[in-house]
Amino acid sequence: MDAFSDSGELYNIRNQFFTNQHQKVKAYALSHFSPEHQLKVLEYQIRSTVALEQDASQLIEHGKSQFPDNEELFQLLSAWDDLKSFGTDDSTYFDDVKQAKFELQAVLTAIYLVKFHKDVDEAIKFLTAYTQTQGSRKYNELEVFLVLIQLHLSQGNFTAANKIFATFEQFPDSTRDSIIYQVLESWLLSIKGESDNISNAYYFYDELLSSDYNEDPQGKFKVLSVLFVLTIQLKHYPEAQELLDQIVELSPKPNADLIANKITYDYLTNHGANVPQLLAELKEVQSDHPVLIDLKEINAKFDEVVQKYKAAA
Repeated sequence: MDAFSDSGELYNIRNQFFTNQHQKVKAYALSHFSPEHQLKVLEYQIRSTVALEQDASQLIEHGKSQFPDNEELFQLLSAWDDLKSFGTDDSTYFDDVKQAKFELQAVLTAIYLVKFHKDVDEAIKFLTAYTQTQGSRKYNELEVFLVLIQLHLSQGNFTAANKIFATFEQFPDSTRDSIIYQVLESWLLSIKGESDNISNAYYFYDELLSSDYNEDPQGKFKVLSVLFVLTIQLKHYPEAQELLDQIVELSPKPNADLIANKITYDYLTNHGANVPQLLAELKEVQSDHPVLIDLKEINAKFDEVVQKYKAAA
């Protein structure tokens, strides 16, 4: 039996991990899982701990002693944990990875390239090279596709993202039961536009919200944020305001994406009256946020047009 199928041991924990229910993931006892699945459970727990910005070093040390034949995995997870505490200067692990040996190494190295080197193109190249060398293994390695498609979408390259997603037609039918496939489908539906597509994506996240997120406010924040964007796309502005109010309550500290969403909403509902103040807040929280970069590019193009007009005059 496939451990990730809807009746498999790892079905719930994988769903919870990829929907940001990290406290639930951490709460599991390894002894409740079969020995052959305990390493994967611990991997999810370590990654959830890091995602919550907590120290995972004790879990990693426990894993090293309990699973001594998996040194490469724990070396990777240790380097990933160190990034949260020490930044990039204390380890060259990810810079030294030129070709990934296994899926998680490919995924985390690509994320490292984006977050710490701001190099989306290199991350895409790195992941693409990995997917092209995996053969039949790729059918069981879906997270690499999740990150790769997300990176293409971050560049506005819907065609490339959709082309990769279309390859899932060649995968076993069980693949489409995966939470990863469902998340990817929701992203692409929302970007395709049209009411039915956006509504289907909305219902997916609305159903996720029916999970108990009381112990996972970080996860609830992310789900509500997606619902807010989809509600804006549907032009349901009163409902969007209700979602925005809930999101603000869940944000313990200034959040760049929340401020960016406020900017979008203010343009749509308040003629942008508060945008200058919000842009200043965004710049203080994250000076390289995509909204600020896009705005800088737009202003540069506008200035270029003005200069050409002056020259022609």
